[in-house]
Amino acid sequence: MSFQRNLFQHNGPVNRSKQFAQKLLPAALGLLISVNASAGFPTIYGKIDLTLSQYNLEKNDFGAGAIAGTFKNTGAAGTTTELNNTSLESNSSRFGIKGDADVAEGLKVVYKIEYGVDVDNGTNSNGRELTQRNITAGLQGDWGTIIGGKNDTPLKTLQTNSVYQSDIDRFNDLPLADIGTYLVGENRTDNTIQYSSPILFGGLEINLAAIQSEETGVAVPVAGTATPNPQNDNGFAAGKSFSVVYGKAKWYAGVAVDNNVAATDAVRAVGEVTVGPVKIGAIYQTAKRHEDFDVIGPFSTFINSTGTTVGAQNGLNPFSEWDGVAGSSYKKQNGYVVNALWKIAGPWSAKIQYGHSTSTPTPVPTTVPPTTAPTEYEDVDVDAIAAGVDYKFNDATRVFAYYATVKAEGDARISTEATTDKTFALGFDFKF
Repeated sequence: MSFQRNLFQHNGPVNRSKQFAQKLLPAALGLLISVNASAGFPTIYGKIDLTLSQYNLEKNDFGAGAIAGTFKNTGAAGTTTELNNTSLESNSSRFGIKGDADVAEGLKVVYKIEYGVDVDNGTNSNGRELTQRNITAGLQGDWGTIIGGKNDTPLKTLQTNSVYQSDIDRFNDLPLADIGTYLVGENRTDNTIQYSSPILFGGLEINLAAIQSEETGVAVPVAGTATPNPQNDNGFAAGKSFSVVYGKAKWYAGVAVDNNVAATDAVRAVGEVTVGPVKIGAIYQTAKRHEDFDVIGPFSTFINSTGTTVGAQNGLNPFSEWDGVAGSSYKKQNGYVVNALWKIAGPWSAKIQYGHSTSTPTPVPTTVPPTTAPTEYEDVDVDAIAAGVDYKFNDATRVFAYYATVKAEGDARISTEATTDKTFALGFDFKF
């Protein structure tokens, strides 16, 4: 009896604490809900895109250089294997949080925080679990939206349309098939301030981006040239990107201009029309370096696997092998894409795409400092073909298969034989 009394007396404060917590918890949850209601509930979203890819990649067979540990960039004797394997690839998989919050009548805060994740092995090429993608915040009203942060440029996003809800890059993010394999301009820029108009006149959309390069303003020498880099992209909107798009129910067209974005000036035009079950799209682009000491770029193949380190290793993108130097160094480029998407029946669709670009290598100095005319190599022609089929379970989930090939050929002094990269892949794509 005394034991029971002591036990009750000991637990009395505990029971009262429990009763107090039970009363406090609903009040705290109500307060939290009211705060979140005024701030706006965020939306968690993302995408998981995986492919099982069989690669067969070639590179120029330059052979070893005269000095141990160095490699030649000209005089290739045919081609050699660069990559021949089966890889499970994560293709721009991501997750993010986005939302808005009312701050005044007719005015709200909008925000997005998005990171890339590598589903195949957990880390990217830098050994990091997360890769920064579009991360922005800003204000929105009836007049449009203005945001600041890291964001895709208006030129990069030109092939998508808010009204028409279409993407002319039929194989977006897929290795060897994405248009960024052979066209420059696919940029996600830091330090960006962007204005986007509301939808005007039933289908018009305008985007303006001011990009801060944040250079020092102090000139630095450029290897192999007598002209220094003045580092004078140090003011407001040193880089600019602009797009205007108009779309209706079965067609849309747009044009975009980049000025000094990733050291490149570019103009891109797109168009798409729907005829029955078929969408037909096209892209045309011209690009050049912004300054004489610049190079255009970037180039990518969207391949995550690592090629062989035997022989000259200039990267998996074929452009890196046809400019006469290590890396990629080009001064201008013209290119185009034509494609079609056919909604066959029910969940099935088929698509095909052909892309071509002609790129001019940057003249290579023959001496340092330059005392004679630099070596100029002939243009590099790249032809890319991709074909595939999709099966959609619903708007969020699909499985697919595709085949892609990229052929590159340039100056015979670099190599007398073209290089051809191929892949066949089975894929899974889920959006949430």
